[in-house]
Amino acid sequence: MLYVSWDPVLVGISFLVAFIASFVALDSAAKIAASNKNAALFWRLAGGATLGIGIWSMHFIGMLAMKMPMMMHYDFATTAVSLLVAVVTATLSINIAVNGNVLSLKRLCLATIILSIGVVTMHYVGMAALMMQDMIHWNYGLVGLSVIIAVVASGVGLWLAFSLRLNSKGALINRMTAAVVMGIAIAAMHYTGMSAAEFEDQGHYMSGGVSELGLSIWVSATTLAILGVMLIISMVDSQLRTNRLTENLQLLNQQLEQQARFDGLTGLANRSQIDLRLEACLQQSNITQTPFALVFMDLDRFKLVNDAWGHHVGDHLLVSVANRISACLSPKMTLARLGGDEFILLVPDANQGDIEDLVTRMVDCVRRPFYEAGQILQVSLSAGVSLFPQHGKTLQELKLRADTAMYNIKQQGRNGWAIYHPEMVQKAWEGAEFLQDLTQALERDQFELWYQPKYHSASKTIYGFEALLRWRHPVKGILLPEVFLATLENTGLIIPVGYWVIDQACLQLRQWGDQGHSDWSLSINLSAAQFEQYDIYDTLCGALARHAVPPSRLTIELTESTALRNLERSIAILNDFNRMGITVSIDDFGTGYSNMLTLKNLPARELKIDKSFVRDIRDNSKNVKIVATIIDIAHSMNMNVVAEGIETQDQQQLLTSLGCGYLQGFLFAKALPAKEIPQLLAQMESTKNVPPEPVHAVVQKKQA
Repeated sequence: MLYVSWDPVLVGISFLVAFIASFVALDSAAKIAASNKNAALFWRLAGGATLGIGIWSMHFIGMLAMKMPMMMHYDFATTAVSLLVAVVTATLSINIAVNGNVLSLKRLCLATIILSIGVVTMHYVGMAALMMQDMIHWNYGLVGLSVIIAVVASGVGLWLAFSLRLNSKGALINRMTAAVVMGIAIAAMHYTGMSAAEFEDQGHYMSGGVSELGLSIWVSATTLAILGVMLIISMVDSQLRTNRLTENLQLLNQQLEQQARFDGLTGLANRSQIDLRLEACLQQSNITQTPFALVFMDLDRFKLVNDAWGHHVGDHLLVSVANRISACLSPKMTLARLGGDEFILLVPDANQGDIEDLVTRMVDCVRRPFYEAGQILQVSLSAGVSLFPQHGKTLQELKLRADTAMYNIKQQGRNGWAIYHPEMVQKAWEGAEFLQDLTQALERDQFELWYQPKYHSASKTIYGFEALLRWRHPVKGILLPEVFLATLENTGLIIPVGYWVIDQACLQLRQWGDQGHSDWSLSINLSAAQFEQYDIYDTLCGALARHAVPPSRLTIELTESTALRNLERSIAILNDFNRMGITVSIDDFGTGYSNMLTLKNLPARELKIDKSFVRDIRDNSKNVKIVATIIDIAHSMNMNVVAEGIETQDQQQLLTSLGCGYLQGFLFAKALPAKEIPQLLAQMESTKNVPPEPVHAVVQKKQA
């Protein structure tokens, strides 16, 4: 057999070429996911070509490392075929492995088989390129081992390169490890395959083809050109990516800074930015003793715009408002949006006269209609002003007092402006304290029901009462509903308070029944918010059952506007009340829709004429004709009629003559606590058929 030796330097170079080619190929494949379509196609082809040429170059460098006692020649066509096999199989395997975010077992196996077939085929086709006859004897055990090495090492290398690529922290280490494994696989397979070949020393060598010198020049040039170009392209691409990343980071930093300092919707300064400007202005004004002003602004009823047309229309409106206000300002002023529909304005070096003119212009410009998203919108502006140094020496004081002035405008009806003055603090404090007390009144058991009698007009006897809410304030004493009812409705407290009224009314009916007055009825008023609650029917039924009160003793009073707001729902619920036996009464008739044709659809059994008609009623007056018509129509619909607000004998006599069956008012008695009703009954008994004096007069006599 022919003696063969190996050049260790070329063996090392062959492994280095295989490693570099594998690394460049895997690095190219890693760029595919982050590239556009055209760039991804380039990296797919370039990565496969680089790996294939690297495998082929490593093989022939290894062939050059094999020292034989004669000059070897290689067939050009066969050598070219081996190069083509390496490039095609390497490209296919990389493209199969790189598809998808996760390397599935199926694709890993397929890519491994293709790559290992390519490595093995390229090697043995390259060996077949040696121009000799009957010189090579193969050890097929080592040939099989070389195939196994190619399969195992190729699979491990592909798995390391592609299955762990989503782990960005270890991407470079995984890629280098995979390149080492693939380099070892290629080298191990090559040198195992080479060791499987034994050369006869009496064989016939053929001339021609490519000599070892020519092959070395060809391989070296190809390897250096391909790997060098790919390394340069990869480095340039990495640098470009780094530059783009740096630019993106700079842009992101600018956007974050913009978001940190300016409002994203209007582009105005935000809360943090205006605070910085205020601090700087305050420091400058302390040094130069120049005045400045702070203006707090809030759009009036802006929530109605969002509720009616949606938040997108509201956002457009806010931008338009900001633009209009900004048009009134000079460059030295700073307008900021605090959030929602709240704005704040810093006006440096300004006196009171300048501020008054400026705020007047801003309020007037916002008052003009806006046209947004096909809708004509009308809003107004409330503004409060504080001045440095007369209204405060710190930002906290100036902000609080500007806000107090704005709140004062809101309380006075909105759509205007005011400069802070000390009296506003007391009003604001009283308003906040009042609301705080009211929110806790129910929990502290401060609400009471007082009862105003209702009389038969003919017999002047009590047939029932109307329950009226009172608030026994610990400082202000007994407060009437006109003082606090609107606040209850605006805050939503009317719901729990209304439920309490229902329960207390049923409890009182039970107590009167136990005292022998089971013929008395009791009327309670339901607010619009309470009537619209889905469980109002169950609440009433539950209270009546809990206190064992017949439903016929309870009367529900609704204003006509509440009853007619959602007519279909009202009819359904009121029919349920009627079937149960509860009397339905339409309260304050004449102040709302006043449409008897619509009202006849409601299953009501009682109609209360509002006291505004009774107050000015007299013979031959217009109100007499109106009231007479109401009474006649109500009777035609089998409805009882109650006139409230009776304060004189003339009113009583006239309404009785018109056919009004039931009367209620101060002429008979004011509303009084339940414990004073026995006193009222005693007074009636003593006077018999004479209408009793008002309870407050009786009490005054006793005190005297």
